[in-house]
Amino acid sequence: MQLTMTTDYALRCMLYLAGKEGLSSSTEIGEAVGLNKIFVQKVLRILRDAGLVTSTHGVTGGYRLAKRAKEIVLLDIILLFEKTMKINRCLEPDGLCKRNEACPMHVYYEELQMTLESFFGRDTLQDVIDYGKNKKRKGMIILEKE
Repeated sequence: MQLTMTTDYALRCMLYLAGKEGLSSSTEIGEAVGLNKIFVQKVLRILRDAGLVTSTHGVTGGYRLAKRAKEIVLLDIILLFEKTMKINRCLEPDGLCKRNEACPMHVYYEELQMTLESFFGRDTLQDVIDYGKNKKRKGMIILEKE
């Protein structure tokens, strides 16, 4: 499974907003995450329609998170942009694969799929922010010792 670039950019936009006070324009967000304003607006429209961000129109308008970062689960963002989250076609609900019960790989894939979905369903934007901060701190400590 590989997340699409749109999903990745949606996550990055949300992380950017999570680190900001007040409103951020689509231009500002685009510059921060490396996207053009039009694409950012498209992504943020989907996030707004899903109730994850709010927008204010006008010269002083912009976007902000609709909830606190610790209340926004990654899976909620990902599912807005991905057609499927399945790691293998045999896990799709359309019943393409008929060997499910006899196939040891299917059982293995199911377990792996549940693990993946539980991580994305458990972790929030705040968890990602905290994880990144902790990793940077640990990296700096290692560099200082050398």
